[in-house]
Amino acid sequence: MLLFKDYLWIMLRETGYAHIQATKPDTVGHGLTDSPAGLAAYILEKFGTRASLHFSDSLDDCLMEKFELDDLLNDVMVYWISGSITSSMRLYKEAFGNFYEMTKYDQLPNSVPLGYASFPLELLSTPENWLSYKYKNVLSYTEMPEGGHFAALEQPKLLAEDLRQFTRKVEEFLEKED
Repeated sequence: MLLFKDYLWIMLRETGYAHIQATKPDTVGHGLTDSPAGLAAYILEKFGTRASLHFSDSLDDCLMEKFELDDLLNDVMVYWISGSITSSMRLYKEAFGNFYEMTKYDQLPNSVPLGYASFPLELLSTPENWLSYKYKNVLSYTEMPEGGHFAALEQPKLLAEDLRQFTRKVEEFLEKED
């Protein structure tokens, strides 16, 4: 269990990218679009630090322990060939820029069935009781035993099984609605 001061330090250390992407996506994006080595370093660092909060000083070990090299290179190549790293960062700017306007929508209830997989190495995770304030039909909340931000690559079997059980619950929910 992390102490609050440890969690705060991790948040300060590991979320600088979000601030840069939310405020200056074009500046960093153009630099990454111009340099394949810079793009690879930027993306691979994110994979390393999101796979384990304790591996941030030895990213090479973490990357090879958690991911296949081909999967990592495929991810980098998608951004490189399509030249889409800058546009992918704009999501942060759009969300950050509209933060105060978006909060008024948080008050609206949502009855769409929801499933949530909480991976322990994700930087931000929503507690189950918080979800129920906005989402009226939380059908599944799974606390995963391992995994982080890139769970589909890190823990594909865990994620797939969770999606299957959620799909079964949605089908049961919809049958009751009819």
